[in-house]
Amino acid sequence: MSVFMWQAIYKFSGQETVAGIGQANMSLYLVIVNILTLVFSTEPIFRLSALIRSGNLSVMLLRPVNILMQGFFEYLGRSFPYLLIYMGVFWVVKPISNLLVGLGSLGLFLTIYVMFYMLVTLMGLSSFWLIQIWPMQPVFNACFFLLGGQLFPLQVLPKNFRWLLYNPFSLAGNQLTMLSIGDMSEEEFFRSFLWALIWILLLGVLIHLFWKRGNLRYEGVGM
Repeated sequence: MSVFMWQAIYKFSGQETVAGIGQANMSLYLVIVNILTLVFSTEPIFRLSALIRSGNLSVMLLRPVNILMQGFFEYLGRSFPYLLIYMGVFWVVKPISNLLVGLGSLGLFLTIYVMFYMLVTLMGLSSFWLIQIWPMQPVFNACFFLLGGQLFPLQVLPKNFRWLLYNPFSLAGNQLTMLSIGDMSEEEFFRSFLWALIWILLLGVLIHLFWKRGNLRYEGVGM
């Protein structure tokens, strides 16, 4: 429906580009950004919630394994099929002939991937205080829909709202999609990379605080 809507916008506006994006690239954008919504899932929120609510988190804490690191690799494994689809589409749409560009694109993707995992992990840690967190899922999906550019590229927004390009949902959706279709400038690339690092630092501090305070009030089983 989004593709048809944008085809109608191009047809009746008489413009070949909207915010510098042509009709063909707009269709590709909508396809790729919806693939990314599958790559960046909410699963870690409910994984942590189930462990905390059941009290089984205590069993995980006794193991000589970092539970957050373990969760990351589980998250990676669950999204791996969608990652393969995304990488296949990326390669078809924008074949990489320059090794440096390829490494830079991979570096940006990995940085944003880690950042997004930290975001959903932080949301999952709220289970230390909340009885039910399932209402977060529609809120999360709505944020990705509006702030992540799932409905339209955020580049079409007025300049006063361009700061939204660097929120976590936009980095994972809008910005990675613009990178995939080749409509991201070098300046935008470095800005996105810098903001992803800033979010990682901020989320890292918040996760540390939530984890430390949450463990003080946690009552587990099996100890």
